[in-house]
Amino acid sequence: MSFKQFARSFSSSAVASKVGYSTVQPVHHLVPVKKAILSTRFPDTKIPKTDIRSPGYKPKDIYQDRVTDYYHNTLQSDLLLHYYEHDASVVKGNKTRDWGTDSPYALYRRHRNPKGLTRATRDIKPITSKNIPELVGISINVYNKDALEDAWVNISARLQIAQITNVKPKITYNKSNVLSWKVREGKECGCKVELTGRDMTRFLTTLTELVLPRIRTFQGIKTTSGDKSGNISFGMTPEEVKLFPEIENFQELFPNLFGFHVTFKTTAGTDERARTLLTSLGLPFYKPVKAKAE
Repeated sequence: MSFKQFARSFSSSAVASKVGYSTVQPVHHLVPVKKAILSTRFPDTKIPKTDIRSPGYKPKDIYQDRVTDYYHNTLQSDLLLHYYEHDASVVKGNKTRDWGTDSPYALYRRHRNPKGLTRATRDIKPITSKNIPELVGISINVYNKDALEDAWVNISARLQIAQITNVKPKITYNKSNVLSWKVREGKECGCKVELTGRDMTRFLTTLTELVLPRIRTFQGIKTTSGDKSGNISFGMTPEEVKLFPEIENFQELFPNLFGFHVTFKTTAGTDERARTLLTSLGLPFYKPVKAKAE
């Protein structure tokens, strides 16, 4: 190696030679700026960053969102027409029950569970123009049991979710110790990401138009997959994750794929209303048939 090549190796930046995804958590040093005492020679610094005249303005939403436009122009009015009832009243949910005042020992005791249920349910409010069901977010959660022994497995899972959703996921940690499962409190066990806005509609479009139609064994989402509050969940296997175009076109970069759970968060209030909303957005549902005992 010549002297010039040896010197050039020190002058080159190590950051410039690395391309990809940073797994190091950033440290932000926020310096408060008092705009009231800024010099009058720079009036542009007092303009908020949401204004196009500001030097820190970042353009966004530069293209049309087809899913959002479909909801506001077509689906919103159809849902209101479908669920509207004249003079409808609020249906009270099953609440926790009091122990009464007969015994002094029950004064500070926790309330009993509702009859036939393990937890209280919400009140079902009638649909009006102010509370039409809407999809507000999509949550993706990955749990890796292999990450309990090999930490690099969790890095691979985070890279996979970031490639699919275009959003950097957050690390999830164990909250308890289970010796038989080799689970230790505070250890990395997976990742999760919350999608809203354009990222949410982009993932929904890719899922309903490119991924799910190509799964031959996919019958739909089970009607029993809700939490009775308007949130619907279902899981995807590693073989199904391969069908995402972000993964399919770069399979050599992802030798280890992991399945994940997808949760659709809505403002419907009930699972029936949430299924109607998601069906209108392109997600199929089916009712599982119980096997008869011989």
